[in-house]
Amino acid sequence: MTESSTETASFRQPKLFLDEKDMTEEAKKTYVGLDECSYTPRHMGNSKHEFMECDCFEDFKNGLNHACGEDSDCINRATLIECVNGLCKHSCGEDCQNQRFQKKQYADISVFKTKRKGYGVRANSDIQPHQFIYEYIGEVIPEEEFRKRMVKYDEMGFKHFYFMMLQTGEFIDATIKGCIARFCNHSCNPNAYVNKWVVNGKLKMGIFANRLISKGEEVTFDYNVDRYGANAQPCYCEEPNCIGFLGGKTQTDAASLLPQNFADALGIKPSMEKKWMNMKKAKGEKIVKSDTTTVNVEFVNSLDLEPCTKTEDVNRVMSVLLQVDDAFIAEKLLERIITTDDEAMHYQFIKLHGYLICSRLLTMFEDKPHIVAKILNFLAVLPKTTKNGITQSGIDKKVEEIKGKDSEFKSVCEELLDKWSKYETYTRISKKDVNENSKVIDLRRIRLPIGWELIHENGKPVYYNAQRQIKQSVPPTDSAYRSNSNGNISNNGNGGGASDLKSRSGTPNGGTSRYSGSNKYIPPPTYGQMQQKRNLSPEEYEKRKRMRLEWEQRELEQRKQREQEELKAKLEQEKLKKSELERIIEEANKQKEQEKLEKIKQQKEEEEKRKLKKQTNHTSVVEAKWVKFFAKYVPNLIKNYQQEVGKELFKESAKNIVKSLAQKEMKKGSSRLPPDELSQEKRAKVKTFSTQYMDRLIAKMKEKEKAKKTIT
Repeated sequence: MTESSTETASFRQPKLFLDEKDMTEEAKKTYVGLDECSYTPRHMGNSKHEFMECDCFEDFKNGLNHACGEDSDCINRATLIECVNGLCKHSCGEDCQNQRFQKKQYADISVFKTKRKGYGVRANSDIQPHQFIYEYIGEVIPEEEFRKRMVKYDEMGFKHFYFMMLQTGEFIDATIKGCIARFCNHSCNPNAYVNKWVVNGKLKMGIFANRLISKGEEVTFDYNVDRYGANAQPCYCEEPNCIGFLGGKTQTDAASLLPQNFADALGIKPSMEKKWMNMKKAKGEKIVKSDTTTVNVEFVNSLDLEPCTKTEDVNRVMSVLLQVDDAFIAEKLLERIITTDDEAMHYQFIKLHGYLICSRLLTMFEDKPHIVAKILNFLAVLPKTTKNGITQSGIDKKVEEIKGKDSEFKSVCEELLDKWSKYETYTRISKKDVNENSKVIDLRRIRLPIGWELIHENGKPVYYNAQRQIKQSVPPTDSAYRSNSNGNISNNGNGGGASDLKSRSGTPNGGTSRYSGSNKYIPPPTYGQMQQKRNLSPEEYEKRKRMRLEWEQRELEQRKQREQEELKAKLEQEKLKKSELERIIEEANKQKEQEKLEKIKQQKEEEEKRKLKKQTNHTSVVEAKWVKFFAKYVPNLIKNYQQEVGKELFKESAKNIVKSLAQKEMKKGSSRLPPDELSQEKRAKVKTFSTQYMDRLIAKMKEKEKAKKTIT
C-alpha cells in the first residue's frame, strides 16, 4: 500500500484522539500477552527458503551499526527479509538496522476506547511513512484448527475476531493470546498496511505506516484481506468510501480482490480493482470470493500486466517470489519479469537472488513446458555477471537436469551452460579485507553504477563489469558506465579549489569604553588639544595636565589589577572545569568498565548455564535411548523367572536391570549412542547380568521366607 492507497478515498484531515483516556493496561487484561508468536506444531510459520546474506557492509558510528538502513541497497531489506546476527557475519555485521522485528522496534502507540468499535490503537507521537509499527503476534495454527476455532468462538458469542492468514494453510490467532496490535481497527481508507517478512527462518506479519500518521491519530488497516472472522460485522470507519461491512459472507465485492503485497507486486492499483468491480456490477454478475485463497483469479486473469520499469517494481516482485507458494501468482509475477527488457532491471533481478528464484520456478513449473521455455529464454538474455550467483543458486545443475530429461530444451540448455561456463568466479570481499585498507572502506560503501561489482583478485579489491569485461582499481562512475568503452575513467571534477570564505575584521565596541576592537587602550584627548579647543590659561593647562597624569597612573594601576584578577579567576575557573571534567570522565569510565565486567560475568554465567543445560539434556536423551534399547531385550531374557517372582516384581526387576545396564553404558561415554541391534557377544553379557540379578533376587526371597518360618 504505497501510492495506490491514496486512490481508495479522498484524503481528509485525520481525526485525533489525544484527549481520550489511555486504556492500555485495562485492555491488556482481556488477553494473554505474548512477546513472540507461538507455533503449534513447531514447524508452523517456517519460511520456504534458507537464509541468504545481504551485500551490505557494517558501518559503525558512535557505537551504532548504520548498515542496512531504510535508504540502503540492502538485498534482504528489499525482499522483506531481516538480517540476523551471526548469519550476516561476512557482510553487514552485528546489530544492523534491518532487525526491527527481532529488536521489537515498535512505534509509540497506546490503546484507547472508541465510541462504536470497542478498543482502538492510537499514535502517541508522529509515525513516519513505512515505519514499522508493531508485529501482529498470536498463536500460529493450521487451517483445520483455524476453522474449528472460528466455530468455537462464534458459539461462545465473541463479538470481535483476531485471525490473520500467515501463509497457505496457516493462520495467526490473537483472540486469546496476542499483543496490543490486535486492537488495531479496520478502515476502508487505512493509514497502515500489513506486510509479511522472513525473520530468522520464520514468517512474521508486521503492521507498517502507509503515510504519515499524526500524533493522536488512530492506527488502522484493511481487514478485508488480512483478517478473518466467523460473522459479518458493520463497519464504523466513517470514511467516504466505507463498504459497510467486514468479515463473513458479506465480504464479497466489497473486499479487496487480493492481498496488498500481491497487488503491489503485480502493479495493481485500487482504481483498477474498482473499475473491474463496477464492470461486474453493470453486467449483473456476482463476484465470488474463494474460501481457500485470498486471490480473485478471475480479476487477475483480466489484467494486462506491465513489465517492471522501476527498481521498486523489481523489489516488490522479488520479495513475493521468494516466499510465494501459489503457482498462479508466481506465473503472473514471472510474466512481469520476462516481459521486462530494461538491462538495468535485469541487473536488479540478478542482484535480488534472481538465479535462485529461476531455479525454484523451474521446479515449480516442471510439468508446464511452455513456462519452462519462457524461463530458459529469459535466462539467455540476462547480462553477464560473475559466476558466483549461478553456482550458489544451483541453477546450472537444474538446467543440466532439464537438458537430460527433455530433448525439446536440449539446445537452449546447452547454450546456457556454455555461456555460464565462460563466466568468472571471484572471492567475495570480506570484512577483514576492508578493515585492512581504510581506503576500501569508503569505496565499498559507495553505490556502484549498474553492472559493476566489487570483487577480490590477487588479494586486492577490484571493480569489475562482467558484461563489458572491464576491471579497474578505482571506483567506476555513471559516465564511465554510459560512454567509456576502454574502462578508463574521465575526471570531470574541478579538483577541489581553494575556499572562498571571506575574512572579517573586528569592529570596536559602540559604548564608552576606551578600548578599540583590537583591545588597544585609547587615552583621553591631550590638554594641548583641549587648550586649543577651549583657549585655557598656562596655569590652568598645567593643573589639568597634572590631573591627567595622575588619572592615567591610577587608571594604569587599576587596569593591571583588574587584568591580574581576571587572569587569576580565569585560571581558577579552568582548573575547576578541568577537575570536574576529569571527575566526570573518570566516573563514566568506571561505570562503563563496571558495566562491561558485569556484562561479561552475566554472559559467562549464561554460557555456563547453557552448557550445563545442554550437557544435562544431552546426557538425559542419550541415557533414555539406552534404556529404550535394553528394554527391547531384557524382559525376553528373564521371562522364565516371571512365574517364580510374580508379575509385578518381574516388571520392577526388568526396569531395574534396564536402568543399571543403561547407567553402565553412560559411564563408558555420555555421547555414545546405542547400536541398531544387540550383537551376539553383547547379548550373552546382558543375559548373564540379567540372570545373575534374578538369581540374587530369588535367593534373597528364599532367605526371607526361611527367616519367617524360623520365627513362627
